[in-house]
Amino acid sequence: MNETTSLNNFSLSTSTPNTTEMQIDPSNVYQIFCPEATMVDKYVTPYIYVIGFPGNIFSLIIWLQRRMRNSSGYYLAALALTDLIFLSLQVIYELNEKWNIKCLDEPFICEFYPIIFMTSQYLSPLFVLAFTVERYISICHPFKRETYCTTKRAMYVIICLSTGSLLINCIQGYFWKYYDNLGKCYLRDEVIENGTQSFWTIWTWCVEALLFFIVPLAILLFNILVIIEAKKLSRYEQTRLQSRSQRNSATTVMLLAVSFYQIFTTLPVTVVVTLYYSFPPGEFDVLQTTGVADATWKRHFDYIVVKTIIEEIGLTHYACNFYIYLITGKVFRQEFKKLMRPLIGGLKVKFASNNSVTEYTTVKGGNSVNGKRDTTVRMSNGHALPQNGDASELEPVLKSDETPL
Repeated sequence: MNETTSLNNFSLSTSTPNTTEMQIDPSNVYQIFCPEATMVDKYVTPYIYVIGFPGNIFSLIIWLQRRMRNSSGYYLAALALTDLIFLSLQVIYELNEKWNIKCLDEPFICEFYPIIFMTSQYLSPLFVLAFTVERYISICHPFKRETYCTTKRAMYVIICLSTGSLLINCIQGYFWKYYDNLGKCYLRDEVIENGTQSFWTIWTWCVEALLFFIVPLAILLFNILVIIEAKKLSRYEQTRLQSRSQRNSATTVMLLAVSFYQIFTTLPVTVVVTLYYSFPPGEFDVLQTTGVADATWKRHFDYIVVKTIIEEIGLTHYACNFYIYLITGKVFRQEFKKLMRPLIGGLKVKFASNNSVTEYTTVKGGNSVNGKRDTTVRMSNGHALPQNGDASELEPVLKSDETPL
């Protein structure tokens, strides 16, 4: 159920490989016989990072602004932070596994990395579930809103979910071990005994089925209940709700968009990973002796390509929330413009100061027949020259907050 890797999270092999009898390194099987999947990992994932890192940083900054500090804003700030941490750790994983830049084959890092990696990955759907439940209470049980939909309650839930996820994933530090003789990080032999019936396999399937199947279904259920309740409102009640809390209803639309996007990107990954044992790899001896994939291997490699593409789509929900906020959240857009206005205004002023005559800007002038007059001014060496006035009367350049964004 892991959204970015298969059940073998950090290594293609879940047991210590015996490479002395193999002509083909088992860690390079997919690079050799399934290059399409490798290409997707190498050249599509970086684009997700390009949109994900700045988006999550902007989201975190905006949701921590004083105007945005409500209970939902706290959840979304926590979501942005965990998504940012996850993407950072995902970069390390990609460098280690896809680009062969070994970052994880070190003592302590081998055991500690999967704890933080899995914790940040699990928190994303949990935080989405948390604000979805809060929105359900706010819409479907409005009289309980003052009790359960508070910033103090949100902070408490965030701390509890973070602590619980960390405790659940502490066992990952036991699952993984650095082998000094090999210089590699692998799963311990004792946790993968009995193959599909091993303790590691059972634990992984149970926990990730809960996080990436049950939780998305719960999110879907609460969203459906919210939509049904909203439709039940009479026209009078809708008008009253809008006049009393227009911002609250707008936030509901935004949160519904975020939660639905996570559902549509998470559940397909869960399904495709569940089908892993329906397309098992073939006998390695076939690849070793003939160098050609048989029918079993071909089915497996085709499955890996499809799985990789779906997992890349699933990865986007860690990167695209910021853009969902921009599209669906009016208040969020206003805060983003407010955040960017000093930067854009400063760039305009700097550009004007470095050019003798750079641009024309329209500002409000004196009174005319209709009470207002627009005056066109010319930006020249950091000063504003009135187009219709005396050029010798120099005025300061417009402040950045007076320049339209």
